[in-house]
This record gives sequence, C-alpha cells and structure tokens, in this order.
Amino acid sequence: MQKKTDPVIEVRGLCKRVKDATGELTILDHIDLSIEGGSSVAIVGASGSGKSTLLGLLAGLDSATSGSVRLLGQELTELSEDERAALRNGSVGFVFQSFQLMPHLTALENVTLPLELQGGITTRDAAARARGLLEQVGLGQRTRHYPKLLSGGEQQRVALARAFVTHPAILFADEPTGSLDAATGHAVIDLMFEMNRANGATLILVTHDIELARRCDTTVTIEAGRLA
Repeated sequence: MQKKTDPVIEVRGLCKRVKDATGELTILDHIDLSIEGGSSVAIVGASGSGKSTLLGLLAGLDSATSGSVRLLGQELTELSEDERAALRNGSVGFVFQSFQLMPHLTALENVTLPLELQGGITTRDAAARARGLLEQVGLGQRTRHYPKLLSGGEQQRVALARAFVTHPAILFADEPTGSLDAATGHAVIDLMFEMNRANGATLILVTHDIELARRCDTTVTIEAGRLA
C-alpha cells in the first residue's frame, strides 16, 4: 500500500505528437513530473499549451508518443486499454467542464453508475452510497431529477458526487468551473476542496483561474508543451 507522501504519479520524458496538414505537431515535449499522494496540483497555461492533453495522459485517457507515466505504481504504457480502464474505474475520479452526465439517467443513477461498473456492491448499497454523496453536496432533494432539470451548478455538484462515490485515490478536474458563473464556480470549488480533504485524495486540476491555482499545494505551468 502506498504511503500518503509516495508519488502517486511519476512522469519521465513524456512526449505527445500528432500528425497535421503540415507534418508532425508536438503538443507535449519531454515532461518530467512527480506528484505526491494527498497533494493538490494546479496545471496552468495558455489555451493550446497542452495542459488538458497532459491531464489526459496522466489519467490514462490518452496514450503518449514516448516517455513513461506511472499511475499509482503501474506503468500505463504496459497496460492494455481494458487494463487502463479498470485502473481508472477503481482508483480515479473525474470532473469535467461540460459535466459529462448521462442525460437519460437521474442524478441518483448518474452517481450510482460508477459503482455498478466497478461491481462488488449490491444495488441497494450502491444507491445508498450515491444518495449519501448527493446529500453531502446539497442535492438530497434532487435525486430523481434528470440533468436537463438541474442548473449548471447543480449538474457540477452531481458530477462531484459521482467522482467521489468510488472513494478514488486521485481526482482529475479539467476546468471544473469553466461553464459556471463566478459565484456558482466559487461554491463548487469550495465543495470540491472540502470533499477532497475529507476523502484524502490527490487533486490534479487544469485551470485558467490563478486564484484557484493558488489554493493548490503546487502549480505546474505549461508553455508551448514544456514545463515552464
């Protein structure tokens, strides 16, 4: 079992290149990075700098052109897509700018879904845990509402509950307040940090918000695909 201060992510020589009309485009160029367990890290940079691409590679959502990503002690380049998915489902939570809720599922069903995919828990226990998380984010009375009937702030709180329902070791957040007004965004961020502390997870977020970045233990700045 990893200690809280052990690196939960270790990156060495990470590169990401893609083909375009002019040839080969370098998105990330030889990134070296180490993130300790229980810490909070903000990844910042201008639009197009590669920060969201880096987040996707750290989470195993995308594959690097070269280099190494070790997530929770496992080398992602040595895992199949199914093995990476299993690792994510068991140990990683996600919060996206666009919420990524299933429109045909209620708030309760959206939060329960990761537990059903993970398995090893009864339907009743999964629903009870999901309901408890929705109550924690202030939506105990909205469990039967579909996403289209919820405000943007409420949808993001459902997404937070869904992210934490599997008790993840790491929470990845990509511009979590980008679709929200300032007041709602601040409330969601306060809730995210509060839940993260309560769960003892590692928080890694991409943001344009400098004030939000300052709340994190560490800031990683990406400039034109390189660590600044």
